[in-house]
Amino acid sequence: MRTWFEDRLQPAGTPATALSGIPRLGADAERTTLAIRMLPPVSTDHHKGLKITRAEIRGTLTVTDPATFTKTITTGLGRARAYSCGLILTRPTQEQSGVQAGTPRLDASA
Repeated sequence: MRTWFEDRLQPAGTPATALSGIPRLGADAERTTLAIRMLPPVSTDHHKGLKITRAEIRGTLTVTDPATFTKTITTGLGRARAYSCGLILTRPTQEQSGVQAGTPRLDASA
């Protein structure tokens, strides 16, 4: 799960889609501060064999591409969005020192 999320981070100056075709989320994070908690998988009787792996990812994001980030928080992230997965909850950080003006930092859960 960590690798899946880190592959979607978007360092400043990089395109919204990685060379591998993976869409990025428009923000970067200090990877060592990411906390990942695995949640129980979701399955449904309507789709036999469907099992969705879920996780809660917490960390501090720095928005690097505002347009891409806005799209990501509006539409969600990942393939299981139809099952209420891939939602991003954000809030401003408590401590903003050392951040350049115009570079929002957010505490986020995905």
